[in-house]
Amino acid sequence: MVLMAIDHASFFTARVHPAETWAAPPPYYADVPAFLTRWLTHLCAPGFFMLMGIGLVWFAESRRAAGWSSGRITRLFVTRGAMLLLAQHVLENPAWLMGLVSMDPAAGAAQPALPGTPATVMVGLAVLSALGIAMIVWGICWRLPLWAIVAGCGAALWLSRAMLPEMSQASEAIPVWKLLLFVPGQGGIVQNLYPWVIWLVPAGVGVALGRVFQREPQSVAAVAGLAAGAGLIAFVAMRATGLGEVHAPTAGVMGWLTVTKYPPTEAFFALMLGLDLALIAALTKWPSRGLTPLEVYGRVPFFFYLAHLWAFAAISWAFRSGTSFAVMYLVWAAVMVALYPACQRYARFKFSKPITSPWRVF
Repeated sequence: MVLMAIDHASFFTARVHPAETWAAPPPYYADVPAFLTRWLTHLCAPGFFMLMGIGLVWFAESRRAAGWSSGRITRLFVTRGAMLLLAQHVLENPAWLMGLVSMDPAAGAAQPALPGTPATVMVGLAVLSALGIAMIVWGICWRLPLWAIVAGCGAALWLSRAMLPEMSQASEAIPVWKLLLFVPGQGGIVQNLYPWVIWLVPAGVGVALGRVFQREPQSVAAVAGLAAGAGLIAFVAMRATGLGEVHAPTAGVMGWLTVTKYPPTEAFFALMLGLDLALIAALTKWPSRGLTPLEVYGRVPFFFYLAHLWAFAAISWAFRSGTSFAVMYLVWAAVMVALYPACQRYARFKFSKPITSPWRVF
């Protein structure tokens, strides 16, 4: 959560937000701090989807132990996914709009253009919408056999790549159904950076892992470590052979590590999920009390997500033309500190409620 906030602080205050899309060559980074500011935050989105899949299984099993029927569990997941879709438009998008309105036009000119054809009025879809769809789909399908879950993820990967246009078609109109399902961009009244089908993959990986972890909880570190190794080896193999990416790597280590996020390529998932799983393995095997404060944010992720967006949106008016990365990181740290007690209080409130309370859903 705190890594994700770095990327958003960069957008709202530094006014820098590269977009690694299928429709343009990889972004250029002037130095290592600029590269790491963006690259490290790539761990977040695939990690969120994977952890949601794992948590979905554990949540379902805990409710079954409490006497819930499978139908009741599924209805909760579908309802929660629909609420995330609604929250995208009612609670999240106004914060991003404030960030855009507060931006000096000269700074806005430096932002990367989205593929497709722009429109005056847009229905913006992003990570909450994709999380909501993934929760609905896997909330219905989480009890499928493991082979079916793996096959579904493979089919989603293949279909998403097959539906992706050539870079030469980036300025052409994209049908709305493609924007929703497969292709990041804009067209008609829709703007979507997180097409729904491809983001089913990391959530499905999480569901499969959750099933394994549920069956053998003592093996979490070992299984996560093996999966991490497999992902990172696959990434190296893809980069060495030129497979798994829509763009050839540019020169240097930064170019080699720059992978396409919109939509995520096979190389992106292999690298980022591999690193996420390595963190899970390490933190499971060697838990650190020094990281305990981070749990405060992680226990109320939805609350933190909305709160930090609105905090940065309000602050963005003081940085209409942007600022240096040094100042941006100071602003980021100040917002993290300010939200800490609020997250603590909300966590106490949330977990004081019974498991049947709607407050426990978020």
